[in-house]
Amino acid sequence: MAKIFMIACEASGDSHGAHLVESIRKIDSTVQFEGLGGAEMERAGVRLLEDMTRISVLGLGDVLGKYFHFRKIFYRALHHVEATKPDLLILIDSPAFNLRFAKKIRRRIPVVYYICPQIWAWGWRRIHTIRRTVDQMIAILPFEEKIYQKERVPCTFVGHPLLDRVKPSRPKPELRKEFGMRDSEKGVALLPGSREPEVRRILPIMLETARLLQKEKPGLKFLMSQAPHVSPAAYEEILGRYPEVRLERFSDRIYDLVASADFALVASGTATLETALLGTPFFLLYKASASTFFLGRRLVRIPYIGLVNVLAGRHVVPEFIQHLARPERIAHDTKLMLENEELRKSFLKDVREVCQQLGEPGASDRAARVVVETLRRAAGPAKTA
Repeated sequence: MAKIFMIACEASGDSHGAHLVESIRKIDSTVQFEGLGGAEMERAGVRLLEDMTRISVLGLGDVLGKYFHFRKIFYRALHHVEATKPDLLILIDSPAFNLRFAKKIRRRIPVVYYICPQIWAWGWRRIHTIRRTVDQMIAILPFEEKIYQKERVPCTFVGHPLLDRVKPSRPKPELRKEFGMRDSEKGVALLPGSREPEVRRILPIMLETARLLQKEKPGLKFLMSQAPHVSPAAYEEILGRYPEVRLERFSDRIYDLVASADFALVASGTATLETALLGTPFFLLYKASASTFFLGRRLVRIPYIGLVNVLAGRHVVPEFIQHLARPERIAHDTKLMLENEELRKSFLKDVREVCQQLGEPGASDRAARVVVETLRRAAGPAKTA
């Protein structure tokens, strides 16, 4: 009976980890799972040492503020792994935490890395650590496989796991009716992020944008997605500063909300790719602490933040970053996108072409086969005979 220890530090990694566990169990139902993750991994059968998704950080400035808390969790997990000696360690995204963990393990346990560190964007020096500490990379972006293989790191591209999950519950006309939108009414979705520091920085910009748009287009309907790991008090405090903005709030309906909308304002992250897959035009917004932005501007090797633009190799999705995330400019450009049908069609055509690069559905199942094969190689002929 194999034992696997998994580490996912954020909500998106928790979701990917949960689906990977389910796919592994389809191949071998006897595998036992422990680790760091969140509620989705726990529901999938992972015994959690800590719920990492409850810790909200965004960038270096926020991480430094919670350094000692992360350090305590890190060493608790490390001591547990050293004591229990699982058969395999699966690391999911979050390279700042996970690569340090892999270095401490020093290959005493086979390591699979799912959702590769984006060394092509920044942190290229990490390739040396990865080569020394990771047995198998699992890539979800098409160009990553060649990058890692060129650096002599075993890597397999499995496709993007979001292709299996990003689907609205019903057709768009039914959703629009459910959300109270008339045929002539246009809806704008607001997705301010999944972590509280992110929401506190991005949501005020979105709400001021909405206020300006409502002055010019009173018929607009705004729908906001609330993240489960952000305190309701944070939303109430921010919304209280914009009493004139008329919007409806929803939890756990992000795909339906975005699919029903004519346009979306989206915080940088996984939600931008989800919005692209749902076929809704959107703008990307990003604002971090001053220290994070200062450092990132010097380390990032590519001119884009959004994954759609990275895959396209050009600015398909407008990015409003840091001091350029000005509500007046965002409102002006949003109005153009809502009113210009040719602009919308061109945007959606470009986004569809990008999404076609992500592979075929079934990524979690393919990743599970890579994991199980790595387990078998690690066990050797004596254990698998």
